Amino acid sequence: MLPVLVRWCTRYSHLSVVVETVWIDQLLGEVIGENIYGRSSGWSMLHKSARVEFHPFGVIGAIVPWNYPFHNVFNPMLAAVFSGNAIVIKVSEHASWSGCFYFRIIQAALLAAGAPSDLVHVITGFGDTGEALVSSVDKAIFVGSPAVGKMVMKNASKTLTPLTLELGGKDAFVVCDDVDVPHVAQVAVRAALQSSGQNCTGAERFYVHQDVYESFVAQVIKIIKSVRVGPPLIGTERYDMGAICLPEHSDRLQSLVNDAVKNGAEIAVRGKMFFRSLEGDVVGQFYPPTVLLNVNHSMRLMQEEIFGPIIAIMKFSSDEEAIALANDTNFGLGCAVFSGSQRRARSIASRIYCGVAAINDFASSYMCQSLPFGGVKNSGFGRFAGVEGLRACCLIKAVVEDRWWPYIKTRIPKPLQ
Repeated sequence: MLPVLVRWCTRYSHLSVVVETVWIDQLLGEVIGENIYGRSSGWSMLHKSARVEFHPFGVIGAIVPWNYPFHNVFNPMLAAVFSGNAIVIKVSEHASWSGCFYFRIIQAALLAAGAPSDLVHVITGFGDTGEALVSSVDKAIFVGSPAVGKMVMKNASKTLTPLTLELGGKDAFVVCDDVDVPHVAQVAVRAALQSSGQNCTGAERFYVHQDVYESFVAQVIKIIKSVRVGPPLIGTERYDMGAICLPEHSDRLQSLVNDAVKNGAEIAVRGKMFFRSLEGDVVGQFYPPTVLLNVNHSMRLMQEEIFGPIIAIMKFSSDEEAIALANDTNFGLGCAVFSGSQRRARSIASRIYCGVAAINDFASSYMCQSLPFGGVKNSGFGRFAGVEGLRACCLIKAVVEDRWWPYIKTRIPKPLQ
């Protein structure tokens, strides 16, 4: 006989309560009441039933960045609302207009669904707004840099507000010697240049087996030479890659490249700007895609999050060396591993210390929203999306009660009284 897992939803005061009930069975004196969640009432509690309840926290606060303004608003909102909470989302000061635009879409959806109009709020502001939000909610979600994440964590500690932190990454892209090199090179360029490299799950450290290193580099250089960089809304030209969001970030990217070159790295190729003239200093926000060779882990480029269109490539000679290189970082968000053998790729990915992994693909796990997303080390802790993300927005309560109440009750024997 197997325990029966019963799930249902009930409504209490307009907030959803998800309840998981495990009925504990017993056969021939053997306790078999453990399911995949490990719940058991034990031999002495045959007359008891045990369950885990998931109650809404109440109000969730989310502080989100600018790089994917639509998704960064909708992701925490869906997790909060579908787990029975209200939510207040503080958008980045660099994405205030779009955040308010999406808020109007959300309000229309709530109205159409007959839901309370104040279930979701989107607010704008700077750091002091985020600080006030964290100290005023029942659970906080922060997506951003490790430096700001630590400040949020410090502020949340004053009220012991629970946190989910997603703090960026330094993802490894591992290429074994048995791959289809032209195919993987195409994926590699996309992994580095998507959203001009302003992607927390973007590939930033490329580790390529020495036997395919030369052919891989040649393919990547060929692709980068064909990439067109420019403003898609100006003129009639077609472009493959747009601008860096923050004007000052181009200077930081160049400082990382300068440090690497100073310490022995080689610039193999830089993409070209195809636009002729723009007003003001907008040109400074278009950073050319750059491929660097002869890099090593002593360089800032291989230790700090780049968040830009830079491809830094290193050789490795064995799977063990690739794993060691991939784990030699303060970050641990994701990785991508490519091999002609899925078993080999799985083996390597399973030993890379990170929160998400893609086998023979890039960031595909993030596109599956039924999977939890998050990292370890300086990439943060906690998860959003998936069942785990919904439960992260809930108070988890363990409940035990008499199974056959009121016919069989828990009583203390008189000698023990």
